[in-house]
Amino acid sequence: MRKILCLALLIIPLLLPAQNADKAQSSPTNGDAKAQAVPDSLTLVREREREILSEYSFTDANTLVYVAGKLNIENLSAWKAALGLEPANMVLDTMTLRKLEITPYRALLAQQTLLYGFNELNTVSEIAVSLSIPIKKLKAMLGNPDPLDKSWDDTSIQALGIELDTIKRTHDKFTEDIVLYGSSVTLVGMLVVFTALVLTSIIISQLVHLNREKKQARVISLSSDGQVKSAPKNLDRSVIVAAITALHIHQMELEDRRKMVLTFRRTPINQWRASAIMTMPNREMNPPRSK
Repeated sequence: MRKILCLALLIIPLLLPAQNADKAQSSPTNGDAKAQAVPDSLTLVREREREILSEYSFTDANTLVYVAGKLNIENLSAWKAALGLEPANMVLDTMTLRKLEITPYRALLAQQTLLYGFNELNTVSEIAVSLSIPIKKLKAMLGNPDPLDKSWDDTSIQALGIELDTIKRTHDKFTEDIVLYGSSVTLVGMLVVFTALVLTSIIISQLVHLNREKKQARVISLSSDGQVKSAPKNLDRSVIVAAITALHIHQMELEDRRKMVLTFRRTPINQWRASAIMTMPNREMNPPRSK
């Protein structure tokens, strides 16, 4: 065992430089991937803004109030708060999106956050936290065949092709079945806990038998005349002599106690007769009256 540990300690320092080399080789690839992802994201934003222009008919040259009307926003203050603006500042209402450094896509994302509590760029894990739904349950309800797969966790619903209304319907269905779901989770948890307790108690009760050596009884047999008939082979002769001597002394003590036992038998005795008083004292003190 010590040799194996020593070999492991010697091999670990040799593996560390190889891992660092692999990371160094993979880092340019990661950098290239990130550099490639930036133009893709810009292209996606531009395409999304063209869709917003065709669907809602506004650009960054329109005012904040005009864009709010196009997006059917009723609570303007909450929408401005979602945009990171001061809700009570009325001066911002007449300013254009370009002047406020707000893109049309950002305005749409704020509108989605206001309506649903999340937007299309939020990941599945962020939406699960926002809606208080277990992420595995959410992925299963969204159609992921393997809820344990973590590839969805950090992926936006836009990249997954999931609509906002689909998430909303999923949340409504989960809310309707939350009592049944909570009961099933509670029942499973209780079964797991009690099963673990039972198994633990069984294991603990069997630990007393683990690696326990069975002690063989060492019996010394004697004949009627006091001779040793049988004794363990590995037992010392002096131990046998001591045991026989102790047995002999014990038998002698028992015999002495039997001889010292006295039996007492109480016989009924008349105290007046024993004291030789035959007459009653009352007769002497009070002689009988003559008639």
